[in-house]
Amino acid sequence: MWENNRKKSIIVNILLVFLIIAIAGGLLTAMLRVRKQNVEEDEQLSAIHVQQQLEQSAARTESLAAIQEEYDKDLATIAANVPGIVCWGDDITAGSFAYLNYPYVLQTYINTYLCDIYDFRSTIENADEFSRLKWDEYTVSIPVVNMGAGKESSYTILGRCGAVPYIVSEDFVVPAGVEPVPIQLRSMSGKPVTPLIGGSAGINNVSINGIEGVLSIDSEAYNYNSTYNYFFTRVAPGAETTVPAETVIHTAASDLYKDYIHVVFIGTYGNYDNADDLVQQVKTLLARQTQNTERFIVLGPYSVDGWTASTYQLDAIDTAMLQAFGTRYINIRKYLLGDGYTDADIKPTSEDDYSISANAVPPSFLVTAHSTELNSTAHKLVGKLIFSRMESLGYFDEIKDELRLNERTKQILKDDPSYFETIIKNTLK
Repeated sequence: MWENNRKKSIIVNILLVFLIIAIAGGLLTAMLRVRKQNVEEDEQLSAIHVQQQLEQSAARTESLAAIQEEYDKDLATIAANVPGIVCWGDDITAGSFAYLNYPYVLQTYINTYLCDIYDFRSTIENADEFSRLKWDEYTVSIPVVNMGAGKESSYTILGRCGAVPYIVSEDFVVPAGVEPVPIQLRSMSGKPVTPLIGGSAGINNVSINGIEGVLSIDSEAYNYNSTYNYFFTRVAPGAETTVPAETVIHTAASDLYKDYIHVVFIGTYGNYDNADDLVQQVKTLLARQTQNTERFIVLGPYSVDGWTASTYQLDAIDTAMLQAFGTRYINIRKYLLGDGYTDADIKPTSEDDYSISANAVPPSFLVTAHSTELNSTAHKLVGKLIFSRMESLGYFDEIKDELRLNERTKQILKDDPSYFETIIKNTLK
């Protein structure tokens, strides 16, 4: 009997072992199945996460590309319509050291009303999602280049800009070394020219017969023809070369600023036969403008050969200029004799009254009573007048539309009606 109990116990134990093994196997199988399922789910979730990241990255990349595309479009609009403004003229354009000049004033208005209020970030609907972008780097600029120099005649200015080039008037030899050598020059028109007498804007470096060099002047010495002595110095040694007469002197500015809007102010110091000749010279200078060729501004001289008299000649010039250029012509003399006082908020002095009666620019707008140079008050008026005329002619319309500057301006004036006036006043002190 004891043996039977022992056998039963062994059988029960064996059954329990198998049961335990079966249960353990089942549990292990279940655990493996669950683990496999978890791994599969993790892999699916990971794949989904990766896909989402890829999609988000792609979307972000597309958004960044779209943002850059919009910014590039803004820049392209400026480049196509007003990539810059170049002011050609004599010492009146160049200005005096102690006084403002109208190109600088024009630049101030361009910056204040167009460039500085550009807010690219405000045009991006989801801009907050790109907090790492340096929005202050998305800027625009419209440079105003002052190419005025000295008491230069009209053909001297045309030579600097390459419209009617300077030429070598007598054969000369360029030595192998870099020592200066005398050179005779004149305008291709045949007229005398006197560059470098009061500035070198746009001249150096020059190229003569393929040789790069520097043109210089001895302003203290005169030759037997009562003209200035000029010298050419090559910038690097080379072969000695004979340069024949009639060779063109290619100035640095000859190929510069051709796509810029031109502002032309020539004629103060003569070198034209009559009003029609001066108009033709202005047209010749404007012909170098290769882009937006109908967009330019011409300023009328208010003196003849450096003298403020000769109203008859000035009236003839004003008539010819107005007929040739219409609303793109600004009669500075007539403006300063009339609306200039109101715009400057000043009253004519007794000396001014005398000049007004003679249709001459009054002393209140000149550096000195007997000078032909405008003072800062006049330059402020002329610079503003040019900007206003360009604006009224629609030169900035495409830029304002594309860059949404009209909406920006309205918002600024709503918050601070004197915003622009304050900036202009503080900048042009």
